[in-house]
Amino acid sequence: MTTPKPPSHLSRTAKTWWRQVHDGYDLDEHHRHLLRLACESMDEAEKARAALASEGHVVVDRFGCQKESPWCGIEHKAQNRFRILCRELGLDVQQGDGPRMPRDATYGTRR
Repeated sequence: MTTPKPPSHLSRTAKTWWRQVHDGYDLDEHHRHLLRLACESMDEAEKARAALASEGHVVVDRFGCQKESPWCGIEHKAQNRFRILCRELGLDVQQGDGPRMPRDATYGTRR
């Protein structure tokens, strides 16, 4: 089976990763959609990282106060989306050394 072409709007890096994942896994149509979203998230995070490198992590608002650049949030959200989509695709299949405690109804509650 031939590898379909990656979406044309992706960066060169994302296209390369798209091909590697597509060649390494048997993907259904809905998985290709998730892979495209992951590649777009990768590109968005890289654009935000480039903006942070040129503009800095701190901006001055209209009142003259320093605050975090909006690019920080954009980068964080894009990285988180990428991580979640990779997990959804099953690309993070490396298991730990031992069994994990199962999550039950009390998971996440304070003790």
